[in-house]
Amino acid sequence: MTARTVIRNEWRLLVADRPLRIALGLFALLLVYALANGVVWTRFQERTVEAAQAGNVERAQGLARELADIENGAEPASRFSDPRLPNVLGGARGHHTAVLTPGPLTALTVGQSDLLPYYYDVNIYTNESSFQQNGEVESPLNLMVGRFDLAFVVVYLLPLLVLALSFNVLSEEREQGTLALTLSQPVSARGVVAAKLAFRALLVVGMVLAVSLAGILVAGGFAAPGRVLLWCAAVVAYALFWFVLAAWVNSLRRSSAWNATVLVGAWLVLVVVLPAAINIAAGLLHPLPSRVQMVTAQRDASNEAVNQRSELLARYLEDHPKMAEGVVADEPGLGALAWAATDAVNRRLEEVTAEHDARRAEQIALVRRYRFLSPALLAQEVLIDAAGTGDARFAAFQSQVRAFAEQWREFFVPAILASEQMDASVLSRVPQFRLAGEASGDVARRAGVPLAALGGLLVLVGAAAGVGLGRVRGAH
Repeated sequence: MTARTVIRNEWRLLVADRPLRIALGLFALLLVYALANGVVWTRFQERTVEAAQAGNVERAQGLARELADIENGAEPASRFSDPRLPNVLGGARGHHTAVLTPGPLTALTVGQSDLLPYYYDVNIYTNESSFQQNGEVESPLNLMVGRFDLAFVVVYLLPLLVLALSFNVLSEEREQGTLALTLSQPVSARGVVAAKLAFRALLVVGMVLAVSLAGILVAGGFAAPGRVLLWCAAVVAYALFWFVLAAWVNSLRRSSAWNATVLVGAWLVLVVVLPAAINIAAGLLHPLPSRVQMVTAQRDASNEAVNQRSELLARYLEDHPKMAEGVVADEPGLGALAWAATDAVNRRLEEVTAEHDARRAEQIALVRRYRFLSPALLAQEVLIDAAGTGDARFAAFQSQVRAFAEQWREFFVPAILASEQMDASVLSRVPQFRLAGEASGDVARRAGVPLAALGGLLVLVGAAAGVGLGRVRGAH
């Protein structure tokens, strides 16, 4: 009996098994639906990004026309919205929207892209509260359970299909009395199980990869081949882990019912219980400060700053001597006083946010420390990183926005302190946000650790299955 004979026999059994055909058909439909859901979300993000970028252009053109009209003798609509004032031109009226374009494989893995903001309106008043509160209004149900995407199907549902296909790959033959006959031929139990599982793996993994590659083609993700390879490697390694786990359980020579119970229990523990327990432990051991604390700190700092504007201005100019040119010390303008108060509020918010970020970093460190206990966490981390929808890409984007906000302030604040007026010629010099993409090497290094750990688990369980199956004889 050759491997080809076993695979041919497996195909006949599949064709004759109606419930199994229905299960595979349902799984294929779920894959297609998950991909369609991810494509819809990606298209929504792309439209939002395009609208934000178009808004930047239209806003600049509108301000240029208004400034030109004022230079020709027209009066501004209001002195509080006069674009010649640097605190107006650099404020909400002239803000610039910094955007993060969807990741290369967002259609496959929504990841954190529906939770974390992918655009920020930057102006001179942008502070830490802007980064905490910015975002889309989203369905609470979606935020609670996550979007149904391909990563969800792979991490949660793929193991169940694998276990349904392989829980009795050896025990069924023993229970039907055909195992002794099969092993009386020049084959081993290890070879028979390997051939059976190879057929099932080709079928299941082939379905997932086919739908994934179709989604990548639709989304144009082949421009990032390294990410595509990471995605495919994670899918293959994760699926094979569950196949070899089923092989190891079958090698224990128990009944099919016992195998099914143990394997479902393993899925429940490794995919559901352990990740949830790790997340709960992170929240309990390193709780995040309440958002109310930030709101209260902002209000208190604002009230205090209003009463001490002159002192704050003197302190600000002392800390920023380059911006002191043009400021009249005895009679500072209202804009300078207002900016001093704004800067004091921003400093207080940075202190509160620093505590929040430190707690968040501790939570992430704890999850990363114990992620090796769950192959589901390892696979999900690789899939999200490969798609460009994980914490790392959003953190890099937020860091770039912070740097851009500082650049924006450095451009407008000196004019505010000097009570200067702006004209249309200044618009060409206003800072523009340009997103710096992630280097492929950084993504590979970040995803390499969990992928290697997943591969290590696969080899370890596979070795145990090989040893156990090597002990199986026809008499068993």
